[in-house]
Amino acid sequence: MTVKMANIEEVGLSSLKKTDVKSATKLLHSLVDGICKRGHLHYQDYEQTWTLEEWFDLVDSSEQVVKAAIREPLNKDQIYQRLGSLPEEFQSVFLDVINSRRQDIHQQLITDTNLISKATLKDFDWQIKLAMASDKLSSIQEPILNLDLDVQSEAVTQIHSLELTREDLNKLISSLDSANRAVQQWKT
Repeated sequence: MTVKMANIEEVGLSSLKKTDVKSATKLLHSLVDGICKRGHLHYQDYEQTWTLEEWFDLVDSSEQVVKAAIREPLNKDQIYQRLGSLPEEFQSVFLDVINSRRQDIHQQLITDTNLISKATLKDFDWQIKLAMASDKLSSIQEPILNLDLDVQSEAVTQIHSLELTREDLNKLISSLDSANRAVQQWKT
């Protein structure tokens, strides 16, 4: 996390001190309900405590901390470090809410990630052909891979056909390998 982002978060979180611990607990649980698509925070319920700008900063900063605590995953000390100079009783509230709702938040983050694309690879088929000649060269003898990908998007299955040279195939394998490493790093 960059220093600038940490300062923005700390400023947003510092306005939580304008309320008591009980109200902060209720607010953070409502925030998690919003993350989990089970309800929404309404500024009208809190307009006596925060200005609109403070409200947006508080909600954004709190969401960032909660999501990061699950996504990264952060331990107790890392969460406290992320909360900066927030008083200890408010840090404890954050930790309690995160720990009590960890599974709900984790499941919603996975669901949100899966919704990025509803298309999934259902099946594939491949063939190798040897190109003997072309209209420009009388003899090339180059292997060509025909790859058919069956991609299912909702109830429709589409077939995407690719014709790849050895060079194109190596690029495809390299990019898939990079994507796999990124997924494996995210899982750990």
